[in-house]
Amino acid sequence: MPEVQMKFLHTLTAAAMVLMLSLPALAHTTIVASNIEDGAELAPAPEIFEFSFGADVGLAGVELGSIVGDGVGIAFERPRQIGKDFSVPLPVLEAGVYVIKWRAVAKDGHVMRGEIDFTITG
Repeated sequence: MPEVQMKFLHTLTAAAMVLMLSLPALAHTTIVASNIEDGAELAPAPEIFEFSFGADVGLAGVELGSIVGDGVGIAFERPRQIGKDFSVPLPVLEAGVYVIKWRAVAKDGHVMRGEIDFTITG
């Protein structure tokens, strides 16, 4: 094989290895712990939503609604700093099924989204 082709293959192999080793660093995070778990049935209703991400993020939004799509007002103010741990006060919740929708921004600008469905039983 000519020397130019060998150098090209060597460079290509090295670039592929660098890319494969950097993939874990490109992975984005999600909520790793919270006081309201997806699918939970809770009584009494929590007064606050406390949650933690696996890495520092900017919290872009938190919305609360009923499962049928009606919005429920919450006092969410977008934090100015990035972090892993957040808390959002909740209004008094009657028995029913709810969904929390969250949005966070990674340090690289990637927007992540998630939902937590839960039921207040009493």
